[in-house]
Amino acid sequence: MKPFSWRAALVGLAVLAAPLAAAAQDGGCNPALSNAAYAADAGPDAAKMRCDLERASAIRDRAVSLYGARAISLVEIIDTASPSGAAYVYDVLADGPKLRLEARSVPAGRGPRCRLLATLPDDTANALSLLLTQSAAPDVPDYGPREDVTLNPDGSRTVRLVIDSHDIITRADTENGPRNFSRHAGSDDPVSRLNNLVIGIANVSPGWVCNASS
Repeated sequence: MKPFSWRAALVGLAVLAAPLAAAAQDGGCNPALSNAAYAADAGPDAAKMRCDLERASAIRDRAVSLYGARAISLVEIIDTASPSGAAYVYDVLADGPKLRLEARSVPAGRGPRCRLLATLPDDTANALSLLLTQSAAPDVPDYGPREDVTLNPDGSRTVRLVIDSHDIITRADTENGPRNFSRHAGSDDPVSRLNNLVIGIANVSPGWVCNASS
């Protein structure tokens, strides 16, 4: 499969990308969005997706207030929770022939503010391009099932439904245009693999710089 061109993607994203949902709520959704689950034009997953986009918007707005605005990215991943209690925003941007990763921690209140700037190795950039192509498939849903997927040594998969989901919201510029996704952190599909690729690179990077919150 031909790797997706991030140069063309950046141009397309600048034209087509719309901002994620507007009104920010700290702990969840606007009740009106939850009630929309049973509207004639939306099913429960569509309403949950809108709620997650609202949550992502709140986290993004706080990141902008802490670090300033960022350029439109090829991939934006918002991890709504971490063991430290902070959220994280990961942006993959085109930088000439390379891809650059910018990651920022978003504490809920007073807490350290940490930032990462790193250039993705070519093999990682190529893997990311392939996952973007796979994520563009029409059978890949915007809102994924809330389930933990474990890959067993024999190659089989164990799937367990979850009630309290660790949600990751992704905006990606795919071959078919920009798309928004929401996934449980333990799920497994092209979008989850894209998230894990970017977050995994950030987790092992030595380039994080942290400052005390004022």
